[in-house]
Amino acid sequence: METETRAAAATDDKPMTLGEWISAAGFILAFYVLIGLFWADGHADTVHAIGIEKMATYALHVAAWPALIFFDFDVFGIHLT
Repeated sequence: METETRAAAATDDKPMTLGEWISAAGFILAFYVLIGLFWADGHADTVHAIGIEKMATYALHVAAWPALIFFDFDVFGIHLT
């Protein structure tokens, strides 16, 4: 039992490996893009974007959704983005 405790403690003290950092960054990036796509889908339908406008709407929302949400006035009934 004491050996298991020491092994667990030794594992917890190890720094993250490069692979773990890459995996964590990939997960965060995927989550970021997923939220951007989900939010862009609603906005592209709202403004009835077609063709290149729809692709630009998606790209803008995926790239900058944190800033766009901050400046989005949908709460007040004004649609600027």
